[in-house]
Amino acid sequence: MRSLSLVALFSLVGCANAYSAAQLGALTVHTFRREYTNAHVVVGPRGSFMVDSGFERHAAELDADLRARGVDPSRLRAIIVTHGHADHAGGAAWFHRRYATPVIAGAGDDALLASGRNDRLCPTDGEARSRLAEAQRERFSSYRADRSVSAPIDLAAVTGVEGTIVPLPGHTEGSLVVVTAAGAFVGDLLRGGVFSNSAERHFFMCDLEDNNADVRTLLERIAPDAQTFYVGHFGSLSRTAVEARWPAARTATATP
Repeated sequence: MRSLSLVALFSLVGCANAYSAAQLGALTVHTFRREYTNAHVVVGPRGSFMVDSGFERHAAELDADLRARGVDPSRLRAIIVTHGHADHAGGAAWFHRRYATPVIAGAGDDALLASGRNDRLCPTDGEARSRLAEAQRERFSSYRADRSVSAPIDLAAVTGVEGTIVPLPGHTEGSLVVVTAAGAFVGDLLRGGVFSNSAERHFFMCDLEDNNADVRTLLERIAPDAQTFYVGHFGSLSRTAVEARWPAARTATATP
């Protein structure tokens, strides 16, 4: 029997579209999921911002989702794109056109945003291979970020929320991590489990050893105090879950 496609598999879980909210210290994190991709909106006492923006085709729906949860999209201080793939970067230009929301992205992904298409994707399992052609065909309206990040910058200076935006090339050349006091937003550095709260390898990753090293860099150097990791796909992850999947003593080749 032919294995289920990712879309069919995920539909059994009932998580294609979802909403959740959580407190991260003094911050409220709203997570909006459409087509299994998360857009996180962080609201603090001095400002609010979005991390990733979903597919361009869902931007108007995301706008309505924010308003339904009491978040005024016009008051977002910035949209931070963790990387330039269509399911994360596609909606940002829509919000920029409508509200003049500044878009921040990694300098290494300038060419991706300008092309409006994904770079070469490397599936990490059979299910990802089954939808590789579909993922490679994804397109979005090309644009330029208002700020291209090539070195760590102060998050508060651009959003009013204490923290840091840190480049961590790997999934793409311009991948970013957003670190706040108690948590980190990591895009597709890793993902949540489909059926569990486990930390998992992302569906598409070209250099697995480099990915292992990047996760350890996240845990040990970039966000050593973070207890919650907000990912691009499926649920947020505890530090315990991430360390269980990528323990410090394990070598790079031991986490396939």
